Amino acid sequence: MLLQTERGMGSSLRHRATKRKLSAEDVSSSRSLSSTSSESGSEADIAIKTGGTVEGAKKDAARDSKVMYEFGGPLGVSALMVGFPILMLYFYLCLAFHRGHLQNPLSHEFWANGLPTIVPTYRATMIYMLFNVFQLFTAATLPGVKVLGLPVPSLGGKQLEYLCNGVATWYVDLVLVAALHFTGVFPITIVIDEVGPIMSVAMIWGIIVTIGCYVVGRVTGRDHRMSGSIPYDLFMGAILNPRIGNVDLKMWNEIRIPWKLLFFVSLSAAVKDHEINMARELQAGLAPQVWSLFGGMIEMNAIKTSAPLLFMLLAHLLYVNACMKGEECIPTTWDIFYEKWGFMLIFWNFAGVPFSYCYSTLYLLNRSIANEPIQHSKFYTTFLFVTLLLAYYVWDTANSQKNRFRMQQRGTFVDRKTFPQLPWGTLKKPTYVQTKHGNKLLTGGHWRFVRKPHYTADLIMALSWGLITGFDSLIPYFYVVFFTTVLVHRVGRDEIHCQSKYGADFDEYCRQVPYMFIPFIF
Repeated sequence: MLLQTERGMGSSLRHRATKRKLSAEDVSSSRSLSSTSSESGSEADIAIKTGGTVEGAKKDAARDSKVMYEFGGPLGVSALMVGFPILMLYFYLCLAFHRGHLQNPLSHEFWANGLPTIVPTYRATMIYMLFNVFQLFTAATLPGVKVLGLPVPSLGGKQLEYLCNGVATWYVDLVLVAALHFTGVFPITIVIDEVGPIMSVAMIWGIIVTIGCYVVGRVTGRDHRMSGSIPYDLFMGAILNPRIGNVDLKMWNEIRIPWKLLFFVSLSAAVKDHEINMARELQAGLAPQVWSLFGGMIEMNAIKTSAPLLFMLLAHLLYVNACMKGEECIPTTWDIFYEKWGFMLIFWNFAGVPFSYCYSTLYLLNRSIANEPIQHSKFYTTFLFVTLLLAYYVWDTANSQKNRFRMQQRGTFVDRKTFPQLPWGTLKKPTYVQTKHGNKLLTGGHWRFVRKPHYTADLIMALSWGLITGFDSLIPYFYVVFFTTVLVHRVGRDEIHCQSKYGADFDEYCRQVPYMFIPFIF
């Protein structure tokens, strides 16, 4: 699940990157290559920029242009593009009208009664589209730090610049949402009241952008690594680096839209639950409980949101804040460097993440509305809160260690002070396996215990999102089941890729770090 330099530093990053020294063999090789072909010259440039070898750069370039069928090829991705939107609608209707119990998906009555409630409305369309427009505007205009991505083989080794102003946009969002809510201009509970139609708008928009981006890529000749299969290329995408001005649409779509929307859905549900419980107490003739803060300087009504919904609000707050505060780590990730912008990323981030990862939130709120709130013992609730926070710590710091290690190796690391900076997020003297390819495989920090510590922590957090809802419905466990499936695929792909890329050096890495997810077990 789940990340930079001040203005004017971009040029100095390039300068520092190009000052890296090659071995004598690589220098000789790069001179020979540059004298024979411009393509090979770009490979030498990439080697210089990454601190790697020319041979390693050749392998990276070959992989970047090679088409490898995933997800069952054209037939498999066609099933995913049709099946997943239907599954999202099915689960939502089960949650909204059947208290999370699975229904017969072939029932005409089920769809006839449910679908009219999620038809896009004018208000839902305006909410979703204005949110996207505002996010694009703040991404393009607010101040932030700039980082360079990895050298792109298809661009001759060019390193694209990324404006990372997620923290600024996030704080602006919070202030604006609070102002709109407390002034009554736009109560945040409108989001949860319209969540079904908003989901439909998001799904339609995701499909429109997928098709539009594919067509633009083909017409303008900006397509890359095409398979020749229209369904497969729609799913995987045509354009590698889609941009509008200084905004990288792929990174914007992956960071700004899904996680912020997910948080605001949970915030809306939490406020709605508070209002429902306050109204019930007033109907019962109970006086509102008032909290006196700071020696009586501030008085406020006690928060009546249930502990499980507060848990989900915290879980989604941790996730979105981590994405914003660590955004400078995102440009070097696989999704940004290698994956193209197709249905897989477009639909998933515009619609899939915000409206399927919120199933636990929707289930808890609907149970509260039905006056059947989910309640647990203090011990069970406390245990899940502690588990969530510990797993988050490992996930946050493991991702930070890995990505900052990469940035340190390339001379692009900047010590940021975004909140919160957790202990052990940056390794002082990291250990690693030096590969003949030129890259270094981290074996320090969390990464000395297992090869995928961030996945382990992410899966524990995902499981906790289900456990907080109890066991009366399977739908809140969709996230952990789906996420496990995705990670199994991704880990298998990574192992094959690394074995091909590093060979015996990867075998040595696996010898030093023999466990994948759980130390001494697996």
